[in-house]
Amino acid sequence: MNRKYEVLLAGYYGFGNLGDELLAEACVNLLESSGIAKEKIAILSADPERTKESLGIDAFDRWKLQEISKVLKDSKTLLFGGGGLFQDQTSLRSCLYYWSLVQMARFRSAKPWAVGQSIGPLNTAIGSYLAKKAYRRCLYRNVRNRSSLGILNNWGVFGTQSPDLVMSLSVKRDFDRGDRLLLNLRTGHDRVSRLAVSSAAKIAEENNLKIFAVAFSDDDLKEFEKYACNGTLKLDQITVVKTLSQFENLLSGSYCAVGMRLHFLILSFLAGLPLRGAPYDPKVVSFCKEWDVPVIGTVGSDFSSPPDAAILEHTADRVAESFKEGLSIVLGENYENN
Repeated sequence: MNRKYEVLLAGYYGFGNLGDELLAEACVNLLESSGIAKEKIAILSADPERTKESLGIDAFDRWKLQEISKVLKDSKTLLFGGGGLFQDQTSLRSCLYYWSLVQMARFRSAKPWAVGQSIGPLNTAIGSYLAKKAYRRCLYRNVRNRSSLGILNNWGVFGTQSPDLVMSLSVKRDFDRGDRLLLNLRTGHDRVSRLAVSSAAKIAEENNLKIFAVAFSDDDLKEFEKYACNGTLKLDQITVVKTLSQFENLLSGSYCAVGMRLHFLILSFLAGLPLRGAPYDPKVVSFCKEWDVPVIGTVGSDFSSPPDAAILEHTADRVAESFKEGLSIVLGENYENN
């Protein structure tokens, strides 16, 4: 099958959330290291111009059906690259959108596959049905936590597990420690964010630390402003982080981190910062359990220990292997020579 692209990436890309943009970056890096040239990779994005500029690959509008149909026709495979795409926590839109992509891929003979996914929460029968149907169509299924693997098993669908794709990225670890506490919040989970704020404030007071707010999206910024305005939280700085390098710039002078978002926790962990998590959903709970990250509100909760470099290297290798395994299934074992 001679088509322009080997892989068309699909995910929550182009919405300005750093975690999802890092997933896209990790996907491109992992595909390249697996032998797929950049010109053979395309992506669906809510902001195709910015995504193309950022990643250096062809990007297409995720909302334009004609555009999607054409690029699927030009692609050998459709990859759901990282994230929790099939969930109905707020609405069914996400499940419907990605299920529809699988159906369109089927009619365009583009092979669907998934790497680094988490499944759920699925609170409705329709959401579960759509997710199950979509995953059954995928030729390769890889998830990032045990609970998602359990869901696949309950559906009678085979899958594998490896760490989150962002664990494959290299994050600066050599920086001067100081008196900053990096705090990350997420909107939509008031109880957990209140716990995170009170925990951070207590830690800062006990250790004479300055609190630096680290927002991963513009919506997160509003969450910090809410607590700052009502006097609950005293902040020395608020930063909306859009790139990995911007996050790394905040590391100098940092002492520890408290956070809600999964990818804030992962980046802080990779950087070697002592860490405390504030889980708001199963994927964050899974990460904290797997890597022994203490959780706020638990008895004797402390901070995580910095991981050994060899362990991080092994973890990145596991992520890379999942890509190579998936590519060998959807493109054939000799895909690098095609």
